[in-house]
Amino acid sequence: MTISQRDIKLLWGRAASRCAFPDCRLQLTQGSAITSSCISIGEQAHIIAKESSGPRGNSLLTPDERDSYANLILLCPTHHTIIDKNLEDYPVEKLHAFKTEHELWVQQTLSETWDLNQQARDLIYTDLIDAAVKYCHLYQWEEWTVGPLSTMPRWSYQLPKDLLEFRKKVFKADFPGTLRELERAIETLSILLYKAVTTFQEHSELREDDNGNQFYKGIPFYKVRDYDQEQNNKLVRKFYEWEKECHQLLIDSTKAANWLREVVRRDINPLFFAVEGKFVLTFLLTTYTQEEKDRLLRAYTQEEKDNLPNSLLAE
Repeated sequence: MTISQRDIKLLWGRAASRCAFPDCRLQLTQGSAITSSCISIGEQAHIIAKESSGPRGNSLLTPDERDSYANLILLCPTHHTIIDKNLEDYPVEKLHAFKTEHELWVQQTLSETWDLNQQARDLIYTDLIDAAVKYCHLYQWEEWTVGPLSTMPRWSYQLPKDLLEFRKKVFKADFPGTLRELERAIETLSILLYKAVTTFQEHSELREDDNGNQFYKGIPFYKVRDYDQEQNNKLVRKFYEWEKECHQLLIDSTKAANWLREVVRRDINPLFFAVEGKFVLTFLLTTYTQEEKDRLLRAYTQEEKDNLPNSLLAE
């Protein structure tokens, strides 16, 4: 499991980006002299370790609970090392007290940083980013796209449901309007994956393998009983056009996923998929050009939404 973007934002926001160790309160973000970005030196420390063998790790907490906001404390590298090397001096209860006292100090002392409106905006964005990670299976992107890109497209049983759920969540979202490019990247990804699913479902059916696992497979609809050369040729062309569209939508969705990764790393969390790298399709790396991004940043009309990705390249 990994720490959700929502919990990361909560942790940093409520701690005002400062070390929660008493009498430290070191500012954990620093401006770069080379670029306009901020450099993070803070560490999201686990109060009860992520692994049972780690510091204070003997606990009944589940993996999800260990990676949740309630089990995290924001520290500078020095104090993170101190608490993990001096377990008797820093038990679980003491670290929870440090965190509570620090967040209370932030509310009482740094009122300008305790902006509830800003927190609400952050939570909306991070909730949508977490939804993208979960429903679009971003950590398994290269693996799950193999089936849909095969010569006879094949999707796992759960994927269409998850991608449709993501589109529904984005469609209902009340975007704050403060991070426009992030909003457009999220919306573009949801639209393209929704189109990929619905296009595939036009000519697919539910199957079951020898182990009882269900999956969706494309239907070779050009195979007809009453053979007619002209009709067969039309159906073959139609099938390959459908197959090509299915593949192209996955390629464009990968571009959108890389755009989202880029914007989240710039505006929300520099570590977002930093280690994992860019999203690829069986060694094919696809990303938007700056011109394509600029066109996507224009206000969407409903027609353009319906026609993505074709509308992206329209003059």
